[in-house]
Amino acid sequence: MIFGFGKSGENSAKDKTLVVKISRCPQNHPCPSVRVCPVGALHQEGYHAPTVDSDKCIRCGKCVKFCPMRALKLE
Repeated sequence: MIFGFGKSGENSAKDKTLVVKISRCPQNHPCPSVRVCPVGALHQEGYHAPTVDSDKCIRCGKCVKFCPMRALKLE
């Protein structure tokens, strides 16, 4: 289990993709998860939902845990 994601026997977070659930993102504020990404894989223009640079993302799960609206998910 990595950072509380998955159960024993399931794929690890490293095998997953970070997804932005736009329906859960209010898009009315600076995304707090952008600041906690250790590799700068999340970007936000204005107040739009953040976008993910999949090549940079290390799937650590910090942004997922930090998002108050649960709009980020490793799937």
